[in-house]
Amino acid sequence: MSTLRTLLFTGGLLLTAQAAQAREINVPVPMEYGLIRSVLVNQLYTGAGETARVWKDGKQCSFLDLSQPQIGGEDGLVKIENHVQAKIGTALGNKCMTIVEWSGILQTFQQPTLDSTGNVLSFPVTRTQAYDGNGQALNIDQLLSLIKKAAEPKLASLKIDLNRARPDIAKSLLPFISAEHSEDWHDAVNSLRFNQAKADAKGLLLGVGYTANDRKSDGIKSSPVLTETELAQWRQLWQNWQGSVEQAIERTKLTAADESAKATMREVLEKAGSAFEQGLTGEYVAENDPVRKFFNSSWDKLAPLLRLASTQLPGGENLRYVTLVAATDLMYELESIGSPLGLEVSSNGLRKLARSLIAQEFPKTKTKGKRKHQQ
Repeated sequence: MSTLRTLLFTGGLLLTAQAAQAREINVPVPMEYGLIRSVLVNQLYTGAGETARVWKDGKQCSFLDLSQPQIGGEDGLVKIENHVQAKIGTALGNKCMTIVEWSGILQTFQQPTLDSTGNVLSFPVTRTQAYDGNGQALNIDQLLSLIKKAAEPKLASLKIDLNRARPDIAKSLLPFISAEHSEDWHDAVNSLRFNQAKADAKGLLLGVGYTANDRKSDGIKSSPVLTETELAQWRQLWQNWQGSVEQAIERTKLTAADESAKATMREVLEKAGSAFEQGLTGEYVAENDPVRKFFNSSWDKLAPLLRLASTQLPGGENLRYVTLVAATDLMYELESIGSPLGLEVSSNGLRKLARSLIAQEFPKTKTKGKRKHQQ
């Protein structure tokens, strides 16, 4: 579950890092169920049709499959609903004789639970219910026992362990933190603790506490315009990202009211691409900065739709793009308190972010070259 752990805190702490000027920090980290589901499917339900075989006998005559999980919240619990296909049989020579075969729905209700240290969040199953396609409750003792023995432990195995997650969190966010704050960032990650975990209809709300040093920034450092090589790399990243988001938009299940927002999203993405390239290749004073102008007019509308679309991407991809959206949110929110982590909503800030992303995607590529200038 390392991807899920990183996802939770990379997104959450980027969005709340503005608290780094205080000493004792408590921040809410929301996590939508759709995003959690996409990661779980990517890691657990790896069979055809989003299937997980949670039990089988040694003779291949019996099995228990879960598939197509849906995650939601109900009465303060996480509810996971699975399609179930089960068969219990016995071997007769080279053949299997079926004794019991059943298909239906399994619902597990799981309580977000913190350990005494605040380091581990788990989801023990508190109750289950299973019923067939006609809504009739499962009453076959053998299958009820098998679900309790095999399915419940599998679904309850989800844990978010801060002790194991800290290296991933620190590594994921460090490229977005200024050098003068890198030591403070590692100290903050080492002090992370859960202090609350609640489930509601929309998702999990985690309370995370950490300690941060009250260090003043020395100001924003200038970042030069991109070289021709860097610009080509950025264009490749942007085109790949925009293409993935376009595909995700088509897969996203939106309400009738939200459907009209698809065209708006495409239009704003086109404006973003144009504004970003101007900002990466030219120097501008504040009132004429194309990146600042774009965010002032469009980001509040675009960011929620991008997050929704990102939940439709495979687990590894949605981690990358949600992190990018969250990092941009960070710059947008932090500027009002003086950019304490050395980030800013401007062409200069975008160039820093672009170089961090390029370094991650093209780690062995030299970036020397003629600089592009555009006024």
